[in-house]
Amino acid sequence: MNDTPQPPLSRRRAVQRALAGQWPGRVLAGELAIDDAFVRDFVGLEGEAIPWAARHAVLQRLRHDLAVIPFSHGWGSPEQPDEQEALFLLRGWQQESDLFVFALVDGPFSLAAKAWGWEQALMKLTRPTPDLPRFMAEAVVEQAEFIQRLVGAGADGILLGDDIAYRRNVAVRPAALRQSYFPYLTVLVDACQRMGLPVVFHSDGNLWEILEDLAATGINGLQGLEPAAGMSLASVRARVGPEFCLWGNVDVGWLAQPRPAAEITQEISRLLAPLVGAPLILGTSGGLMAGLPAGNVEAMAHAAWLLAHSA
Repeated sequence: MNDTPQPPLSRRRAVQRALAGQWPGRVLAGELAIDDAFVRDFVGLEGEAIPWAARHAVLQRLRHDLAVIPFSHGWGSPEQPDEQEALFLLRGWQQESDLFVFALVDGPFSLAAKAWGWEQALMKLTRPTPDLPRFMAEAVVEQAEFIQRLVGAGADGILLGDDIAYRRNVAVRPAALRQSYFPYLTVLVDACQRMGLPVVFHSDGNLWEILEDLAATGINGLQGLEPAAGMSLASVRARVGPEFCLWGNVDVGWLAQPRPAAEITQEISRLLAPLVGAPLILGTSGGLMAGLPAGNVEAMAHAAWLLAHSA
């Protein structure tokens, strides 16, 4: 037997292993989004322009293993990312770091909401109209073609953003989603994976009614796990099994309150320790926003580091 210690995995390779359903040797870390205002406060930067070096410094200091480049801010945002700037950042993270680089794009639900508006999209998905199958099929094909471009730009994986749930329940009856949504999500996931890109699905809200449906689409992981909606790492793990990558679950509201570092360390250890040994990415459920105390966020990152090095 070879007892020679193995060198640690690169951060990119560690995330790849987690998304393949394997324990990468430690708990990983990363965020769905990092608000520009948070970056400015964290590094003491003034002015509107944020150099790539400042963004890199934040992720290094927080010991993140991945970067997320948004190509959409979701269906309801009044402003959307500049595509050329996002492509520039995507190439930069790929070439100048060893981080795993996610491209955040719309899923079928968000594409429908952008095309028709929220209420109209809900109506069409709840009671499918004759134009729905054609729209969804064409939207998925166009999104897959766009994602093929992201492969060439250096994306390592795809983060599909589809906020399909409220805090108490999903926005559309599960039976309707199984008819009008999940078949198209499955096709898009399969298209991404055929390009060599693992897929993580993001949604806020209570996903319990459709958790197995999501897993059945073939996604590699789930991001969000909003505590206020009754989602928890341990209970989701019990439902989806040990090979499914889970990401998030730290409550932003809880993290925003004044707390001693020792309390944060204790809470993160309570959250993560029972799940060590299965693929897991530490992060908040929704991202790092303006006003979050930098010290609390650093304490969260340090708690994960302590857990990794005490194993």
